Amino acid sequence: MIRKLTGAAIALTAMTAVASAHAETGDSLSIPLSSSTDIHRQTVSYNCKAKKGASSAKLRAVLPEKIVKVSYINAGDISLAVLPVDGKTQVFTDVIAASGAKYAAAEYVWWSKGDDAMFSSEMDASAMLTCHEIKG
Repeated sequence: MIRKLTGAAIALTAMTAVASAHAETGDSLSIPLSSSTDIHRQTVSYNCKAKKGASSAKLRAVLPEKIVKVSYINAGDISLAVLPVDGKTQVFTDVIAASGAKYAAAEYVWWSKGDDAMFSSEMDASAMLTCHEIKG
């Protein structure tokens, strides 16, 4: 479901963010935008699995155990993916991709296309997770 919001800023608050571990802190981040910028937010749930190997299993441990909820926020030229990584809310920003939507934050990459996504670490090329959208 895509919800259209209007206003002068995107407010990412821990109260409504995907990482419930920090919901009590009330931390927030605001990005000033022109008043005519439309803001679209979509939250998608994924089931992620590690590929074979110890590196992927270690990477799997930084995401929530069962369901990974990702909030996609688009406002003009700004595209963000917000997801919980290692128990903290991590804000990923879009980067150039051959296809799909690719986002990066710290050492991590979240790359989505259609109903699927990939989570990887730039620190270990062999560590990769495949994620599939949970419908319904």
